[in-house]
Amino acid sequence: MSERTFQFRLRSSHPAPDRATHDLVVEFLGDSGAWEPQQLSFTMPGFRMYLMALLLCQHFYLVANAREKAIPLQQVEADFVVTTSSDWIVASVEGDFRIQLDAAASEQERGLADAEAIASIQERMKLCPVSRNLPDGVQKRIVLTSLR
Repeated sequence: MSERTFQFRLRSSHPAPDRATHDLVVEFLGDSGAWEPQQLSFTMPGFRMYLMALLLCQHFYLVANAREKAIPLQQVEADFVVTTSSDWIVASVEGDFRIQLDAAASEQERGLADAEAIASIQERMKLCPVSRNLPDGVQKRIVLTSLR
């Protein structure tokens, strides 16, 4: 049985003081091998919308939990790969999320992004409602790394 692979990448900035999401960019690796910027629209294929919802839900949980922990988030980058069977049934989801901390933040603030906090956020990202609605048989791997 042939598989289908869908690849996305994401970038966002989170300037002080509120660390809200700004300049969110999502790109999809098209059949031509070129990265294509994505904007949700009524003409976008429905399955791609579903996959973007999965990616954006993970991102939302990452940012919300970082803000809750007062982590001085400056930037998020992610690579997101979804594999399906030939009949479009999701088989695996892999997300590699990387956060960059604000260099202008104090060492004490930057210290809030310790291993325990990163692990906690990573676990909470898995509670995103879109992820939780994936069937039990889907292989899920979400990794969060802090690039101080």
